[in-house]
Amino acid sequence: MTPQTTNDISPRIPRRTLLAAMCSACVAGGAVYLATVGQVTAPETQIFRFVRGVSPASGEEQRLRAYLLNALRDDRMRVIIVGHSGTSGDATANQQLSEGSATFAADIATDIGIAPARIDFVGVGGAAPSVRPEGMAERAWQAELARVEITIQVRR
Repeated sequence: MTPQTTNDISPRIPRRTLLAAMCSACVAGGAVYLATVGQVTAPETQIFRFVRGVSPASGEEQRLRAYLLNALRDDRMRVIIVGHSGTSGDATANQQLSEGSATFAADIATDIGIAPARIDFVGVGGAAPSVRPEGMAERAWQAELARVEITIQVRR
């Protein structure tokens, strides 16, 4: 057996290095794709405070309108509204309050031009309270519970 000689002087990349580079490129490309798509499709939720029944807290109505304008960018975007109330008092009254605040937010959404078919809303009363921070007084915590959570996400 005689050794073969070649005049090929091009550099050779070890197979392991080539495979690692290809895998890295795929992972990086996938990350860029997911980051780009994720910015459009990732649901975003904002909380808006309410006081005294179905009235938004000071400045919240303007913030609510501005947030809902994001859903007008794309007809595939869906608005999900969940109204909450405090946990003290009559459960039926709390349910009605949460439904009223959710309806208030849904009415604003339709007023700015979002089609009613793209809006889902519900009141859950005091059934899903937020966690009470340590050291927060009961009355202050109850005031924090009256809220509307709005999620904007791309409809699939």
